[in-house]
Amino acid sequence: MSYYIWLILGVLAFVIEMMLPTFFALFAGVGFISAALVAFWLPESLFWQLVIAAVFMIIGAVVFKKRGVGDDERDTVGTHNEFVGILGMAITPLSPHREGEIELYEPIVGTRRWPAITEEGDIDIQTEVRVVKLNGNTVVVEKTTLEG
Repeated sequence: MSYYIWLILGVLAFVIEMMLPTFFALFAGVGFISAALVAFWLPESLFWQLVIAAVFMIIGAVVFKKRGVGDDERDTVGTHNEFVGILGMAITPLSPHREGEIELYEPIVGTRRWPAITEEGDIDIQTEVRVVKLNGNTVVVEKTTLEG
């Protein structure tokens, strides 16, 4: 395979990596770029190009996994934790057993309105709430407390 095809695949993998919150495509990009270098020097050796691409992808995945890169639980982008702590207002009554609706002060995933329940106790309309976790597409909220 020609070296420029490997380069295009490598660049595409790096672009995809920039859009994803994981290190998935990074390893593929390094493998593709490595295969491009092999293809430049050994253009007739598809076998070695594939081997080098696979080896670099596997080595990259093993090294990054052993170092724990990307395993930081404080990084909430793309996870359910990005909802935790967001404030909003109850626009219908809420309880642990009856789903209602809240409106967040800042939109998440393009919308401000979310179905919600409480962990404990009832919450009336127009009460300020804080998101404590996400269950599927339903946010779990608690009343906010005023600290003076």
